[in-house]
Amino acid sequence: MRQSHEAAVLNTYRYLRLATIPLLLTLLIAVGLETFRGEPCLLGSISAYYHTPARGAFIGGLFAVGACLIVYKGNDPLEDVLLDFSGFMAFVVALVPTVVDTGCGSKYPVQNLDLTAAAVRNNITTLLIATALAVLAKWLLVRRDRRRATSTQKDLELPMQPADEAPTPLNGHVAQWARRASWICLVILAVELGLFLFWPDTFKDVSHGVAAITMVLGVIGVMIANARGLSRAEQQSDELRSAPTPPGGREPEQGPRAWVNRYSLVAAVMVALIGVTVVLHLMGLTGNYVILILEVVVILSFLVFWGLQTAELWDYPTRKDKVAAEGAADVVEIIPFERFSAPDTQAREPRPPGTQAREPRLP
Repeated sequence: MRQSHEAAVLNTYRYLRLATIPLLLTLLIAVGLETFRGEPCLLGSISAYYHTPARGAFIGGLFAVGACLIVYKGNDPLEDVLLDFSGFMAFVVALVPTVVDTGCGSKYPVQNLDLTAAAVRNNITTLLIATALAVLAKWLLVRRDRRRATSTQKDLELPMQPADEAPTPLNGHVAQWARRASWICLVILAVELGLFLFWPDTFKDVSHGVAAITMVLGVIGVMIANARGLSRAEQQSDELRSAPTPPGGREPEQGPRAWVNRYSLVAAVMVALIGVTVVLHLMGLTGNYVILILEVVVILSFLVFWGLQTAELWDYPTRKDKVAAEGAADVVEIIPFERFSAPDTQAREPRPPGTQAREPRLP
C-alpha cells in the first residue's frame, strides 16, 4: 500500500509539471491559428484575442495553468506563496479582458463594451465567491486535522497539516521571505478588490494590466526562488554525502556564484529579453507588438522553467525528498510513468524457480 501511495504522489507531481507545458502552448497555438484564419492579421497582444474566436482557448488555457500553479505544492514556503498568487492572477487575466485592439478592424466587428462590463461583473463575482468557499474549506480542514493530531496518541502526518521541518536559521529565513511576499500579495489583492467593489469602471480598465504585470513578477520570483532552492539543495547534498574537505580540497561554492544554475540563467535571460524588448520599443522598432513580444518571452521562459524542473525532479516529488535520498545514499526505485498501475492483488504468471522479478523501467 505504501509503495502504491508513493507512486501515486510522484505521478501526480509529474502530471502537474508536465501539464503546464502544453497548457501554456495552448495560448500560442490559439493565437497562431486565429491569426491565419481567413485574412491574416496579427493583434498587438495575446490578451487582445479575448475578443476573437480564440476566446475559449485563451480563457481555458489561463484557467488551467492557474489551477495547476495553485494545486502544485512548492519546494519551500516562498515558492508556494508565489505560485498561488501567480495562479490566482492568471484567473483575473482570463476573466477581465484588455481593451479592444482595432488593428484588425476589417476582420473583427466592433465589440459591445456594455456586454463586456456585464461579463466582468459576473465573472469576478463568481471568482470571489468560489475563492471564499475554497479558503473556508481549507481552514475547516486544517482545524479538523489539528484536532485529530492533538487527540490521538500516534504521531500522524495529516494531509492538511504536514509534519513540521526541524527549525534551522535557513528555514527561518525562507519563512520570513514567504511572510513578506504574502503581505505584498495580500495588499495587491486588496487593492484589486477595492477597485472592483467601489470603482468598477476603473477596475474594468486597469485590472487586466495589473494582474498581468504582477503575475509575471510572481513567475520571475518563482524562478529566483528555485535558483536559490537548487543552490541550497546542492550544498546540502554535498555536505551529507562527502567527508570533511581535505587540506587543499575544494569547498562547496558559497556566495553569488552558488546561485548560477539552470533556474537563475532562465530568469536572467527572461529579464534580459524583456529589457531588450522595452529598449527596442522606445526606439520605435517594435511597432504595435511590444506587448505581444513580451507575452511570448514570458510564456516561452516559463515553458523552459517547467521543462527543467520536470527533468530535475522526475524521480522525486519535491527537492527536499531528493536531498534526503541523496544524503542517505538511497537507491532510487524507478517508478514507471503510467496512467494506471496493476493492483497488488492481480494474478501473476508463475516464474521459473531461481529467477528474480525484473525492476520496472521508465518507458
